[in-house]
Amino acid sequence: MDPQRPDQHRSPRERRPRRPMAPARGRRLRGVAASLLAFGPLLAPAVAPAPAWADEPAALPQVTQFKGADDACTEPGADVVERVPWTFPALGLASAHELSRGHGVSVAVLATGVDGEVPALAGAVGEGGTDDCLGYGTFLAGVVAARPLPGSGFVGVAPEAEVVPVPTGDADTGVVAPGDLASGIAAAVDAGAEVVLVGTAAAEGSDALDDAVEAAAQAGSLVVAPATVPTSEGPVPGHPAQAPAVLSVAAHDADGAPVLAEPLVRFDGELARVDVTAPGDRVLSAGPGGEGHFTAGGDGVAAAFAAGTAALLAAREPDAGPEEIRERLTTTAYGSALGPRDPLVGSGRIDPPGALSGDPVAAAEAGTAGVAGEPFVPDPSPLGSVELPGTVAVVGAAGLVVVLCSLAGVVVRNGRTRNWRPAAAGERVTPEEDPRPLI
Repeated sequence: MDPQRPDQHRSPRERRPRRPMAPARGRRLRGVAASLLAFGPLLAPAVAPAPAWADEPAALPQVTQFKGADDACTEPGADVVERVPWTFPALGLASAHELSRGHGVSVAVLATGVDGEVPALAGAVGEGGTDDCLGYGTFLAGVVAARPLPGSGFVGVAPEAEVVPVPTGDADTGVVAPGDLASGIAAAVDAGAEVVLVGTAAAEGSDALDDAVEAAAQAGSLVVAPATVPTSEGPVPGHPAQAPAVLSVAAHDADGAPVLAEPLVRFDGELARVDVTAPGDRVLSAGPGGEGHFTAGGDGVAAAFAAGTAALLAAREPDAGPEEIRERLTTTAYGSALGPRDPLVGSGRIDPPGALSGDPVAAAEAGTAGVAGEPFVPDPSPLGSVELPGTVAVVGAAGLVVVLCSLAGVVVRNGRTRNWRPAAAGERVTPEEDPRPLI
């Protein structure tokens, strides 16, 4: 026995040098980490692109529905935005204007005033244009029918429609009563308006207001109204939007999510009506006193987008009545996963190109609540998606398979050194790894 080799009495397996375990374990962990890094982008939530309004000028003045009786009137704006606002591509108005621009259709705007002298509304406002202290009526009229101007990226939904101003509500505060709205709707119908836009809703309804809505429907006019009205204690259900014949509109933001945080309940215990949603957050439009642009939001602004879309459809389908136009706007909307009874978005976001692409009368006679086209996959509801658990399970299982494959590769690679598998063809075998007995 060689005294310099104290291990010569051990078996070949025992004489094999032992390697530290830490490096091998580290390699396995590094392999797993590399797999997770490679698969990570599929597991991580997608980063949402910056909203289209992210680079809007921050200093644009705002207009609101209400003000104090002693507050000053809205000053003319000085800034004109050259870029196309986010609402134009969001609604697909470039495609919609290839089918209709609202020519020959009149839209009544029920607000405290409409300044028909601003450049964006030149030639759009009929008789009755007045000074607009609030600026809100001018803003809504711009959303509906602003004409394109050089150096401005803003244009109305129906840039060839006519605006019929119907002064409604307190000119100093903007507050409107049910009786004022009833009279305004009747005046709009008498003026021959095919679409009646209620700019500011009333917090309460009345029999006179219900009668005015019914008379408008019989006369062939579609009433479009905001689903809510803002108060000092938060939004409340608006009137006349609670009437079934009215197109009730709520606001959504630039990402398509409803602005309303939770459903509202009426005094009778029923949920407030919402038929569709439309842009109503950081919206750009014309304002009083000049060519400058303003911003505003809320359900009244959303109702203006829906009213402009109704004007596009009325111009393209002159034989369609208010019921058919209302049905077309609801059945072609980008719906919720919860269906048309979603308490926050109703039938979903309005889709002007989709609304213009079919025949509402033929669709009603055929019993098809929609238009021809490719199958539509609804956007996830803000209340959740029924497909989320399945998606998580599939992604999680795929990630687990990748991790297990990485671990298996490490184990198989080290199997030769542990003598639980034979050497592969051409694989080098060291004397320490040779299991044959020494002679």
